[in-house]
Amino acid sequence: MLHLSDLPSDIYVTILSHVPPIDRQRTVLSLSRALPRSPVPTHQIFEHIIIHTPPAVLALYQIFLKRKQQEEDLHNPGSQVRSLSIQTWTADADLVANLLGLLPNVPVLHLSVGTTYGPEHLNDIFVKPRMDLKSLQLRFRPYVKQATYLPFLKGAYFDSSIVQLAQWPATAQSHLETLSITQDTISYQAHIRFAQPLAFFSFKVLTELATSPGHITALRISVPAKPVAPFLSTSNQQSFPRLQFLDISTTSLPPPSAEQAIGRLLSQLISLCHVVIDRNAGPMPRDTPGWTSFGRACALAGVARAKEKEKEIQEWFEARRRREAVAQAANPEEAAAAERAVRPSVPVSAPARPRKGRKGLATATISLRDPQPQRASGSGSTSTRLTPARQEEDTSDVRKIRIVPSPPTLRTFSTAFAGPSNPTPQQRTDWTNAFTRGFIDGYSATVRIMRFIDTEHELDIEAEEDEVLKGVADVAVVGHWIGWEPTIPIVCFGSERSVVLEDAGDDDDGNDATFPQTGAGVGPSSVGGLWEEGFVEWGPGHVDGCGHTIGRDIFERL
Repeated sequence: MLHLSDLPSDIYVTILSHVPPIDRQRTVLSLSRALPRSPVPTHQIFEHIIIHTPPAVLALYQIFLKRKQQEEDLHNPGSQVRSLSIQTWTADADLVANLLGLLPNVPVLHLSVGTTYGPEHLNDIFVKPRMDLKSLQLRFRPYVKQATYLPFLKGAYFDSSIVQLAQWPATAQSHLETLSITQDTISYQAHIRFAQPLAFFSFKVLTELATSPGHITALRISVPAKPVAPFLSTSNQQSFPRLQFLDISTTSLPPPSAEQAIGRLLSQLISLCHVVIDRNAGPMPRDTPGWTSFGRACALAGVARAKEKEKEIQEWFEARRRREAVAQAANPEEAAAAERAVRPSVPVSAPARPRKGRKGLATATISLRDPQPQRASGSGSTSTRLTPARQEEDTSDVRKIRIVPSPPTLRTFSTAFAGPSNPTPQQRTDWTNAFTRGFIDGYSATVRIMRFIDTEHELDIEAEEDEVLKGVADVAVVGHWIGWEPTIPIVCFGSERSVVLEDAGDDDDGNDATFPQTGAGVGPSSVGGLWEEGFVEWGPGHVDGCGHTIGRDIFERL
């Protein structure tokens, strides 16, 4: 008769491969205790480590320290560790720093930063670049039950940790891909009557992270009621060039309107596809016209970026023309006259706001074809291509530059409400339709770029649609601009409800309890700004494929 102890270890390895990483540690431990004589692969206990209590930190540190002492040449005693999640608020911060010093190559790291941590502890953890780190999550809970002003007096803020991350080198193979920095919201039942310590003093350091040579593709910054969005991008440098997912839940959007704030982010974060804003403290729309304007702003994000580049190039041409004219002047009097002659008499004005309605025809003032010979008649402006070869030629005839806007990149926009602010089913339907109408109205003014054809050197393209389209051609016809098929983003107006758990968080005696496992059971849980007394689960109103589900798949995996 075959016993379980007779099964080869490969079978156990195969069975355990189907266990989710978040449950594998306990499963292997329980299986090894139930079948002590079986070849259970106990080394998998250390592949995905989840620490729930402070004593477990000490026990784990002693295990890896013993391994390192037994093999002096062993640089990384925890090479088999694939993820480490410390889910206790009262752990000894010095011990955690020493433990992570023995594990320099952990790919996935989750830290719960409570009142036992100071900025110097995170500085010790991140002082050396962790080139194998792919996912980093820092969850802060700096709140205290008794008033203390020591953090304010010491200036104990965690801004320096973000600066350290921005200074890490990055290569194509070794770089940080996902970053989550969240701060729990204070329970509305706490009735706090004194100022709580701050985790971050200023978010200007996010600009350093945005312009650093990183490859972050998913970013979650959730700090209650703090203005985070203005520091995620900068107009003079490219910000987060590979960022595709952004979660700024519980933060505040800058005035005057949400569509301007999100439109600015989409304009400067060129690869952003998914935006999540739950329980935002800013001026989110609450009516149908507001969501129509919001959808239009999301579609026109590429236009704003094109206008900024047009202005930059136009100023460069004007400055170059002045320098050339001054250099060619024979004497100071001629130089002054030449500078006055080339100086623009009318300052470059801001681009006019596009009128509402569908534009059936747009004319471009530049040609994307090869340069054609100059015609004798000089009426109208001359088109040019911005190539290195043409930059050396005379540019005195250039008067205007037009850049074709990029198509919208947004694929999902998700926002969730809590408490009495939850919208009704009819409001969700109306807001979704309004967003769609605004988005369609926005991209309909940008997707078709046409130009007049040169009848002397080009064949007239017969227009099958209407007589009015004769004599013009799409830019995409000549192959210089790939046609874009519009895709309406998935819009989610979900809801959340607070779930109070008896064993959630630290109790009054300081004994740390297990975190609720938010990845199983009732579905995806809110990860931006968790409630103190438990976690926030989904309510009605969520749609398939929304950004909340995408965020859960990114940040809740080990």
